[in-house]
Amino acid sequence: MGLPDHAEKFLKQLRQGLGSLPPQEREEIVAELRTHLLDRQAQGKTDLLWGFETAEDLASTFVSENALRGALAQGTSWALGRALLISARDSIVTFLLFLPLVLLHVCAFVLVLAAALKPFMPKQIGLWVGEGNLYVGFNSGDNRAVHEILGWWGVPVLAIAGIFLFWISNQVMRALARRRLRRPKSRVA
Repeated sequence: MGLPDHAEKFLKQLRQGLGSLPPQEREEIVAELRTHLLDRQAQGKTDLLWGFETAEDLASTFVSENALRGALAQGTSWALGRALLISARDSIVTFLLFLPLVLLHVCAFVLVLAAALKPFMPKQIGLWVGEGNLYVGFNSGDNRAVHEILGWWGVPVLAIAGIFLFWISNQVMRALARRRLRRPKSRVA
């Protein structure tokens, strides 16, 4: 006994939406859902798709979860960021949490870059203070009201601060990815 046309159309749309997944995983998902729909049909249910998300939304959820699992296994900031961005398409909370993490990564990069450039530009790069300002970066020397306070200590301090920011933002990204994977599923009622 086959499925009705609307159920077959749903599975076809789902398969298309899962196009970015490996073929074997894509077919396993479609086969599992086909079995579930056949079970519903055997129980005499008339609306086989009741409680399902749209095929596009369901495929998006599977693709997002696959990207998050892969990123957690890989563990790099780039992979985590990319997977969280994919996941953020269906969650404004994830997107709003993701943006500050990107800013933390940018700040970390600037700190590490400043540490790397400090030996080549010791009078222009550092931690500057004066006139109510405190900033890390470049000072051309035109602003005599600020002065550099770290000296050569800037190299290890800026490098350690940058590495720490990279590490902490990566840990938060990992926690956010794990949280997204643990959230309750609402695929099938």
